[in-house]
Amino acid sequence: MNYNFYNFLNLLKIESIKQEKKINLIASENYASLLSIIYSSSCFINKYTEGYPSNRYYSGCKIFDIFENKAIIESQLLFSSIFSNVQPHSGVQANFASFQTLLKKNDKILSLDLKSGGHLSHGFKKNFSSSVFKIVNYCLDNKNLFNNKNIELLIKKEKPKLLIIGYSCYQSNIEWNYLRYISKKNNCFLLSDISHISGFICSGLIKNPINDSDIVTSTTHKTLRGIKGGVILSNNKLYFKKINSSIFPGQQGGCISNYIISKYITFKESNNFNFINYTKQILINAKIMLKVFIYRGYNSLNYDTINHMFLIHLKNNFSLKIEKKLEKNGILLNKNFFPNDSKNSIDPSAIRIGLSALTTRKMKKKEIELIGNIICDIIENNNLFYKEIINFICKKFPIYK
Repeated sequence: MNYNFYNFLNLLKIESIKQEKKINLIASENYASLLSIIYSSSCFINKYTEGYPSNRYYSGCKIFDIFENKAIIESQLLFSSIFSNVQPHSGVQANFASFQTLLKKNDKILSLDLKSGGHLSHGFKKNFSSSVFKIVNYCLDNKNLFNNKNIELLIKKEKPKLLIIGYSCYQSNIEWNYLRYISKKNNCFLLSDISHISGFICSGLIKNPINDSDIVTSTTHKTLRGIKGGVILSNNKLYFKKINSSIFPGQQGGCISNYIISKYITFKESNNFNFINYTKQILINAKIMLKVFIYRGYNSLNYDTINHMFLIHLKNNFSLKIEKKLEKNGILLNKNFFPNDSKNSIDPSAIRIGLSALTTRKMKKKEIELIGNIICDIIENNNLFYKEIINFICKKFPIYK
């Protein structure tokens, strides 16, 4: 199919309208601020900036050096770190650069099992990480919690070089200081991947693991509400030079210059009382919607959540079918494994729900309870359609006012 310029403009318009008309509950997504979008589309997209500030491989980078240094400083202030690399294109690249910094080929990594909420880049068998390193997994316990004693026993038995604490779906607190203690005692590095909870950490709602970790990685979208990208943080001087070398020239040439400037805006916007209040509202909304599901008889990992997301077990329903049925009604979320899931990744037993995007649209208790009940109704009855109601809610709460 051939598209001319106007066809592409029409596709962009269709996507924009779609986003306005959909209830977005995908936990990995959010709506970037207008200012971060504007800066991500700046003229710096034309500038090749291979290297680091004051040490570039191309001329004409003096203005960009100012912006990258500002992004570094703002991220350090935000996460109380003394080192930051803002160049990773994504969270996955940030993780791999951290592996290159701390490990040698075929070293052993201990990470959370995918079905327990782990991430692909932490050692999934089809991911690059498992082809370079030996992977051993720990799982959530029978209460769906991180079990420090079980992790400690695995560290003693398997003797990994690296323990990864991070997840794509988890609802409870993590005792980073204890995990740091047991990893250090067993000569094991600790990497904290805070991609999903970085907004809560910089707002002070979740403990900052920067002093308990050798390296911390994060994405800049999700709960930070920026454009897509990654960042690496550390307070251990031994790793600063290695991290930089792992990103450039280890993984990439020039960074995405216009995105670095947008990251600066994101870090700046996340370091104020308005953002703290916004993050508090995300948490309130997540707790409200989770209560709706529990009241309607559904099981989650736990009866509460300390961040923006939670899992809902679908009993005898098929998650792929439910995901598609909800999308037809204007509601977006994703199918997901539940711990000890016997089903495959195409049609697992649960759905994952995140409240960041709806909170960005300024929805609160009344709307959150209504949407939660609508989802339950659609799951339980094949003949119910709520598309008009969803459209009405979305019109009342536009993404960008």
